[in-house]
Amino acid sequence: MNHGIFITGTDTGVGKTLVSAALALYLKKQGFTVGVMKPIEPGTAPSKEAQSDAARLRSIIESDEPLGAIRPYAFELPVAPLAAAQKKGQAINLETIKKVYRLLSARYDSMIVEGVGGVRVPIAPKSTVADLIKSLHLPVNVVGRSGWGGINHALLTIEALQRNRIPIVALVLNQTESARSAVARLQQRTTVEILRKQAGVPVLGPLPYEPGMPGRFRPAVQHLARSAALKKLAQLMRRSGRRSR
Repeated sequence: MNHGIFITGTDTGVGKTLVSAALALYLKKQGFTVGVMKPIEPGTAPSKEAQSDAARLRSIIESDEPLGAIRPYAFELPVAPLAAAQKKGQAINLETIKKVYRLLSARYDSMIVEGVGGVRVPIAPKSTVADLIKSLHLPVNVVGRSGWGGINHALLTIEALQRNRIPIVALVLNQTESARSAVARLQQRTTVEILRKQAGVPVLGPLPYEPGMPGRFRPAVQHLARSAALKKLAQLMRRSGRRSR
């Protein structure tokens, strides 16, 4: 039985791809075979395919899987997945994603599945990202901001997952902006302190701010893959996998 995890976020642009790639790379360096998946990805212009999330995940672990195998649904418009699918005249089908996941997971020790947006984002008229997570029977890692505003987003995301009875492996806090001022550093410190007390799940980080993203994606991933936070996340992931068997 393999170990899998679904990486979701409190918002768009919080670092889901960075954490997904770093976790995949860490596991690969530990000797595990690792599969990656980005089931749904809006905003994938053909001329910039190499910069897409799916392509970055595939590249970082040097996967031989074709993009179509790890990303069943790609849309050029950079809008919410339901809107992108409707504009394309296409419907996102959970069963299709489940079939692709089963095929991939049968070939690897570990599977890293990166979500789209947050857990309440609609992907079909009657389905959200939370429904996708439940259909894959995966535990979740939440990626959130460590700065001002991060508390509310993180707690609401955790509450939504718990209402859906989705197991949460950890909350990883990411420093998405440079905390240069004393006020910014205070905001970050108090956000982390409060979430450690109130989240009710393991809180990891904050991950260091990575300037120059996404242009410096690969070195940022390599740096993060060596961090104590990623080592702990991998341990929690595998522990969660053992409990679910």
